[in-house]
Amino acid sequence: MATHAFHYAVVAGGSMAGLLATRVLADHFERVTLIERDVLPSNYEPRKGVPQGRHAHVLLVRGQGIMESFFPGLTEELCAAGAVLVGVPEFAWLHAGHRRVRYHSDLSFLAMSRPLLEISIAKRVRALPNVTIQDGTRVEGLRHDHERRITGLHTRSVRPHRPADEIEAELVVDATGRGSATPRWLKELQFDAPRVDQIAAPVTYATSTFRRVPPLPDWCSLVITGAPARRAGFIFAIEGERWLVSLNAYFDEPVPDSHEEFLAYARSLPTPELYEAIRHSQPLSDVVHYHLAGSVGHRYERLRHFPEGLIMVGDAVCSFNPVYGQGMTVSAIEAETLHHALATAKQKGRLGSDFGQHWFRSIQPTIDVAWGSVQVEDYRFPELKDQRPYRIRPLQWYMERVHQATYRNPVVANQFYRVLNFLAPPTSLFRPRILAEVFAGPAR
Repeated sequence: MATHAFHYAVVAGGSMAGLLATRVLADHFERVTLIERDVLPSNYEPRKGVPQGRHAHVLLVRGQGIMESFFPGLTEELCAAGAVLVGVPEFAWLHAGHRRVRYHSDLSFLAMSRPLLEISIAKRVRALPNVTIQDGTRVEGLRHDHERRITGLHTRSVRPHRPADEIEAELVVDATGRGSATPRWLKELQFDAPRVDQIAAPVTYATSTFRRVPPLPDWCSLVITGAPARRAGFIFAIEGERWLVSLNAYFDEPVPDSHEEFLAYARSLPTPELYEAIRHSQPLSDVVHYHLAGSVGHRYERLRHFPEGLIMVGDAVCSFNPVYGQGMTVSAIEAETLHHALATAKQKGRLGSDFGQHWFRSIQPTIDVAWGSVQVEDYRFPELKDQRPYRIRPLQWYMERVHQATYRNPVVANQFYRVLNFLAPPTSLFRPRILAEVFAGPAR
């Protein structure tokens, strides 16, 4: 029988970050309650509280590995449900009009819909004996004592004529996402709110699903991007013998509304392959949209004072441009970090008044890696030229050459994919072997 170091924790928000945090907390607390405003579905349908759930998602290799460690057999379960395991030879990426080299590799990722992954994990979390999922409930504020320590949450059911409630907890985890109310609640408690950093590269998704029909291409997934490109496209083979297709538009680029416009938009991309894959396919859904104003980061790690008993995870800390597919993997790395932080606290016998401040400093290196990659690419847009930090320019110059090398050189492409998947640090792209390959001529 497991021995838990702490008594009671509560997680606000049933996002992917919230579900993973709940899984970790269940190893360290006697009881864990997950509060979610939505009524969580039991079928594989997108839910209202995850507006991006209908669109293309990428679970990077590091994120998949962490989730597998938390939920043994998850990968096998997802594949049995129809998720497609895509290796490098089955993955095509056209970047700035050039195709990245395809080669044999041990790297692979799962292509699937967001609801398939989310509901599979939610089922596993719901089955944990010391976890209670209280859905259909909204968080109305932080419960605190006279010393401003956070002691739980004020909640209320979204169902009519239900009384307000209070949940007591030693640790509150805010996983309510981009719209987190914590900065406002900090001010109400007379703490400073964090500084907010933004990269204002607005992007709109237009997405539809299609039946996969022969003749099928020689890839399972295709990504079409630029450096920069105001239009981009993603097509993934997913469960149900379907294509999930997301077309992206930056800034004021118009997005398609009808299927006719959707096909015309696909045809306008630099390669006809995406268009050819769906032109004769039956649409299985309407064209749906999702808009994001850009990347937003809250610098909690810079606060000198922070209330005891509270931490944030996922988009509540930093929300990235979804085009780069980093969000779920960053949340998974944060969950892994939370496990180590709680294990250390267990050795001390207490969470400690500075647990929150240590927490934000411990996750910041991962956030910095993801944020840095967004900066390098999004600041290429001429609309953001005046906002581009001077230190970014040499990195952009070098990464242009890395991109060019990935069109021809498997060694550079492999290292690029490993960095992209959080399997290697960005500094590994500056190792002598990679530098030599980047600045060499075409590989023999």
